[in-house]
Amino acid sequence: MIDGIIKYNFDFQQSSPLEESQFIEIEAVRSRLLALGLIGVANGIGYGNISQRVDRDSFVITGTQTGHLKNLNANHYSLIEEYDNKKFYLKSSGAIKPSSEALTHGTIYNLSDEIGAVVHIHSKRVWRFMLDGSYLKTAVVEYGSVDMIDEVNRIFSDIDPLSNPKFVMAGHEEGVMIFGKNLLEAEMILFEIVGDIIKNEN
Repeated sequence: MIDGIIKYNFDFQQSSPLEESQFIEIEAVRSRLLALGLIGVANGIGYGNISQRVDRDSFVITGTQTGHLKNLNANHYSLIEEYDNKKFYLKSSGAIKPSSEALTHGTIYNLSDEIGAVVHIHSKRVWRFMLDGSYLKTAVVEYGSVDMIDEVNRIFSDIDPLSNPKFVMAGHEEGVMIFGKNLLEAEMILFEIVGDIIKNEN
């Protein structure tokens, strides 16, 4: 469960911290997922990240290696100003570099203009349940890689992404991606999966 290693090509412009209004909704969701252990740190490596769309080509995302922090502030969020999946390139600004999964988030946003938020959690329980079930799955490829971008595009190539806004990352142990029109919708989709797990175990 290794995370926090940025693999894409990127330009990072160190700038003033973001305004609270740019991340306050993300922080509320992150706090709840952190309490459930779906975002956090293991063996000194932070895991899990959340983003929210700003406009067509930009979004705010939690910064790299922030999983160990109980609360994030303006110094812990990054603004993605531009991204290009084909060139494996991303441009960001803020007080911290973006999550290593930022380009995967960008790939998901590119699936539909209606997607407004993306949540990436780590949970062996959820991961195994989805992997063994009928959920969408990527092939066994590395997180944050060109192959992962290709896999995201592949699994949603023939369907409306918002009709099935979740998938398990087969090659990224414990990694699950959920998205929605907004943060609360994405969070509720995650909790529906957790509810299905509980029903299945009882």
